[in-house]
Amino acid sequence: MEVIKIKSAKDIQSDLSNNFNQLTNEAIAPGSVIDLYNTATSKVYEDLYLEIENNKTPHIWSNLEGEKLDDTGIWVNLPRKDGENDNNYKYRLQNWMLSAESSNTTAIQNALTNLQYASNVDYRPYTKGTGTGACYIIPKNYDINTINNALNEVHDIIKQVASPSLYIEYIIPTVRAVKLQIYMVTNNGDIEVIKTNLSNAIANYINSIPPNEYLEVGEINKIGINTNNVSYFNVISVLIDNLNIGDIRVLQTIDSKMLFDKIIWIEGDM
Repeated sequence: MEVIKIKSAKDIQSDLSNNFNQLTNEAIAPGSVIDLYNTATSKVYEDLYLEIENNKTPHIWSNLEGEKLDDTGIWVNLPRKDGENDNNYKYRLQNWMLSAESSNTTAIQNALTNLQYASNVDYRPYTKGTGTGACYIIPKNYDINTINNALNEVHDIIKQVASPSLYIEYIIPTVRAVKLQIYMVTNNGDIEVIKTNLSNAIANYINSIPPNEYLEVGEINKIGINTNNVSYFNVISVLIDNLNIGDIRVLQTIDSKMLFDKIIWIEGDM
């Protein structure tokens, strides 16, 4: 049987935008009619995915009865009441499970703030069906100690707030190196100092882009143009993992992380 992967509204909207871009070679402008339509449609599809998942839940319980049903109740700390028959007990357990899923998600999302070693954590429920989830963890930097500390930090926090019966995967997104080719003209000042300051500002911008947001070439150009002693600034190309990206907007997906690599400077004269 094919497993239906639960998707959030953001995932669905991202898929719609990417498919539109592939078919038309045009990016959907934020706030446009089609962007608002995709937002509304994505929410409907998210609700549909959850309804499908919730309706799959009874099949988990269909073969449970007697002692097996009692064992399940004890496992989730919800024992059978005196004299309660299988049907009533099963119904109560099903409702508890659905309620627990919602409570777990809220508790986890509320707890994963102000972390010491991770800059962003995105929790997704139902990744492999009911009772499962995944945490996509972006460490503050990608050295091995920070990665391990971020994994342990998130694991320890979730262990305190989530049900023991919840199975969670902890995932560090794959790094995607971002190189920029930039044409710049300066009118005064130390060119090397200007380059260093710009590199730091652009690196901070790229490295801080959260999942489901975009790297915007326009934002990088704005950083350059607003820098003192820069009279002209233009991003000529964006390379991700050494592949030239023609788009002016690049989506930061949940399963990868764009990190600043370097700038290839092309200097012009006034």
